[in-house]
Amino acid sequence: MLLTTGYLIKDKYNTRKREEYTIELIPKANLNEVIDLQLEVYEGIDNKEILYLDSYDEMYEDLKNGAKVIGVRNNRGKLISYRYIGFPGKDSRNLGYDINLPKDELDSVVHLETTVVKPIYRGNNLQSLTLEIATELVKEEGYKHLLCTVSPYNFFSLYNVMKNGLKIKKLKKKYARTENEEGMWRFILHRDLKNPYSNPVDLVVSKWANLEKQKELIEDGYIGFEIFKDTRLLNYMKFEN
Repeated sequence: MLLTTGYLIKDKYNTRKREEYTIELIPKANLNEVIDLQLEVYEGIDNKEILYLDSYDEMYEDLKNGAKVIGVRNNRGKLISYRYIGFPGKDSRNLGYDINLPKDELDSVVHLETTVVKPIYRGNNLQSLTLEIATELVKEEGYKHLLCTVSPYNFFSLYNVMKNGLKIKKLKKKYARTENEEGMWRFILHRDLKNPYSNPVDLVVSKWANLEKQKELIEDGYIGFEIFKDTRLLNYMKFEN
């Protein structure tokens, strides 16, 4: 299913070659392309904790249950980026449990799962573009809450998510593969599509890399509200209940 088309720059900092792209929903039959791109990007990452690897079987089952993969293809039809979104319902993996979302709201949660961009196409705002498309799709289907996790060590992913309206609500370890593992540090971010925040009562500024300070602020009821690209500072705000 074709969603939109446009133009991007391949290897923009060197050749600046202009290319047309298409964005479409990826069917289950093409899931191998998604897994291959995920592995390619993962192999090029120094800190492997930044990207949680989704397995083929996990994604296939999720797609059967309504999940979507929004894929970006270049002018040769090759997959260069994708955004994977899921609808967890009341399943125990629903991130709504982590932020104490009311139980009657859990069915309206959308998980913004993995987002991957092929390195030579970075800098084209593909993360933001696919997030905007995903947001419109789920709004049309009546969903209310966007939730995702982002590694605190991945500044640019955090920046891209927060500039699209998601706020930091939690910092905890997630995605342990076994009972003996602690998992990996993740921010849990949330956006209520129907009820934006209002009436702030306090503001604290924190350095992006100061996780201990941010954890204290979150436990004290503050929300990571805004992030600044140049200074890498975060505004934490507290709101009236």
